[in-house]
Formats: sequence, structure tokens, C-alpha cells
Amino acid sequence: MKFHWTSVAWSVVYFLLLLSLITPLTVITALFLLVPGVVLYSTLSKTSFIVHIVPVLVLLFLVFNSVLSNSLFILIPLYFLVPSVVMGHLYKKRASALRTVLFGAGTILLEFILLLLISTLFFDFNLVQTIEDVINSTASPFRDMAGSGLAPGLAWTEEMTRQLSSLTVRMIPFTMTVTSLAIAIVTHAVTRPTLSSMGQITPKMKPLRDWRLPRSLVWYYIIGLIVQMFAGEAARQGFLGTVLLNLMPLLQFGFIIQTAGFFFFLAYQRKWNLAIPILLTIALVFVRPLWLIGVFDIAFPLRDMITRSRR
Repeated sequence: MKFHWTSVAWSVVYFLLLLSLITPLTVITALFLLVPGVVLYSTLSKTSFIVHIVPVLVLLFLVFNSVLSNSLFILIPLYFLVPSVVMGHLYKKRASALRTVLFGAGTILLEFILLLLISTLFFDFNLVQTIEDVINSTASPFRDMAGSGLAPGLAWTEEMTRQLSSLTVRMIPFTMTVTSLAIAIVTHAVTRPTLSSMGQITPKMKPLRDWRLPRSLVWYYIIGLIVQMFAGEAARQGFLGTVLLNLMPLLQFGFIIQTAGFFFFLAYQRKWNLAIPILLTIALVFVRPLWLIGVFDIAFPLRDMITRSRR
């Protein structure tokens, strides 16, 4: 990095973002926690990176130890430091944007799994019980309102709470995967232009109109639908059901992305105003069957037919 004060400023930003972990703002700032670490690692030598990071971690250790009386909280910043280094290393090597995002998301996901495993084995952490406790405490006011007659139309029962807890627990793999991808994508979206403004060339992600998902995903989705239709209740509640419960939404999310890409491709070919594909993409949120366009776009050569029609 050419200017020393620039790296110091990023170190300060990193400290403030990590400090937000002990505030309610963490819901928002968690998406940006990798950005300063990635920028610093991408633009500094390894020695300089350590020189900038160590003071940040030491200050955080002192703050966490004094405010929370728990020095183990410093493990959370270390958790976010690992994917920062991975993505920063790939930016230095000028790896493709897709490879960088996937490796970053994969690292976060792997850390999620390891953290859950270590917490369960060595600290007697029970994620299932924790989720049930949170849902029970959240649903308690609704049960009280239903029982007091203040909201006669609200019929929240213990059984509904149990079902919601069970569904939340079974959807943990899906939640971890989507969260990992979201953090990696936001990190790339912020970091790439930042590095470019500093004079470091980093590959761009392909335009959304050029995104094409593998055709095999359609077959996975069809197989999943068939299994859901003909599997018995025991299978739907067992391991196979849990796999499908997480896999099918992920596939649908992929088809939504494919549909958005098709809208932008169509607009590019027809020279439409950019607002049109943007509005159509927003409509995907409210008109759910639209994502089936993505399925047909993968399964059939729709884009080739559009291209040929313009010749």
C-alpha cells in the first residue's frame, strides 16, 4: 500500500467493525466484517499485515475483557480473520472473482461447522436447545395474548412453537450456506472497487446476463420433487427429509438467480432500458412462479433462440 495512513485508517475501520460485535449493530455490520481484513491483506506484505492486525486484536482483547469480562470473545474476530486472509490471498494471485467468492464462502461455512463441532464437544453447547429457548422466549408474548383474550384471532400454541423450533433446527445447513455466500458476495462487492481505486487490478465478476448454471441442477430438482412426492412420512422427517428441506430452497435460489440473469440477457439483446430487468428481478420476490423461467433457461437453449432471432 502506497500510503501508510491509508492502511492505518483501514485498521481503525476494522477495529470499529469488530467492536460492533458487542452491539445490536452486529446484525448489519457482520456482512462487512471481512472487508478491512481483505483490503489490508491484499495490499500489504505479510509482515506489514501482522503489524497492523496485532494492535487491533490486542485492543479488542482489552475491551472485551473489561466490558464483557470474557476474554474468549476475542475468538470471534479471529474467526473472521481466516476467510479475510483466504480471499485476500486470492486477490493477490488475481484469481477469478467467482473462485474468490466461492473459496471465501466455503471457508466461512467450514468454520461454521468446526465452531459448532468444537462448541458441542468441548463446551457442552447445545444448539438445538438454544434455538428452542430463543423461539420459546419470542413466542411467549403471543401465547399470553392468545390466552388472555386480547387477540382472539391469534391461536399460538405450544405445538406450533415446537414445530417452528424443529423446522429451524433442520434448516441450519441452509441458513449457514446462505449466510456464508451473502458475506462473501458483499465482501467482494465492496472490496473489488476499493482495491481498484488503490491501483490494484482485480478481476470482475461476469455480468449477471452471462451467468449460466449447470444443467444438472434441473435433474437434481426433478429428483428432489419425485422423492418429496412419493417418500413416506418417516423419510420426510428423517435424514433424507432434512437433506431435501435444505437442498430444494438452495436450488430454487439458484433458479431465481438464473431467471434474473435471463431478464438482463433479454434486456441486453433487445436494448431495453435497464430499469425493465431490474423491475422484473424485483417482481421475482413477489411473483414466485417466475423463477421457473430460470429452470427453462437452464434446460433449454432459450438464449440461443433469442440470439438467432436477432440475426
